[in-house]
Amino acid sequence: MPTLAPNTRTRASLSELGALSLEGAPGAATVTLLSDGTSEAWEPGTAPALRTCPELLTVEWTMSGVPVSAEVDVVASRYCTLDEIRGYRAEQYGLSNRTDAEVWVARQHAEEVIERAANRFFQPVMRKGFVDRPNCTSASQPMVPGACTRDITSVARAWDADGNHVGVGVAGQTALDVSGIRPHGAANVALVMGMGQTPVEMHDAVVALAAWYLVPKAGPDNATSESTDSGVLRYVIGGVDGAPTSLPEVNALVQRYGFRNLVVG
Repeated sequence: MPTLAPNTRTRASLSELGALSLEGAPGAATVTLLSDGTSEAWEPGTAPALRTCPELLTVEWTMSGVPVSAEVDVVASRYCTLDEIRGYRAEQYGLSNRTDAEVWVARQHAEEVIERAANRFFQPVMRKGFVDRPNCTSASQPMVPGACTRDITSVARAWDADGNHVGVGVAGQTALDVSGIRPHGAANVALVMGMGQTPVEMHDAVVALAAWYLVPKAGPDNATSESTDSGVLRYVIGGVDGAPTSLPEVNALVQRYGFRNLVVG
């Protein structure tokens, strides 16, 4: 299982929490829950006590006398298992000897690439955001760093700059009810976001893309075509010609369930 490094975010299921370790191998750390803001001591190698799921944990510890922190994105379950990735196209890919740490990193990268390309989370996650009430309107769209704000299902808590509770609710899949905030006021929010039912295709897409990342590539990474005796063979390359990944089946999932970025200018 992976070792949490400072200034990173790692997604883990409830069953995987007890296997996480921290860089520097400290004997103790502190965990803060975004859902209610409480903190408690945590011994790496054990599962921290949770009150809800999904959850976003901030883990703090000391390395060489310097305070550091990392985030753990806790979900009910992952899109696929490590063994499913290792067993994908076993005869072609030969991934059976890949370590848990290697496959874990590939799986997380695949999840992030697909979700970022689709502009949505395919499973419920918790994120910290910010919402304001610029005038007398009763609804406002929150801002969530690094994420497109959609598929909002609930507000775990909302608080002002002094830490006081603020009444904020859900006004739709992309907006919050801010009638409890004074005009021109603002609040921090802990949001539960993501699709309530993950499409079955997401499992196959994560398995295929994670396995693809682990396979050694014979050609240069930036090759878009290759001349053969039969003509020119063109590749599907992630990030080229609008393709989010190099796998057509993964791109089809993004096309079916994803949202386009809105550019204002």
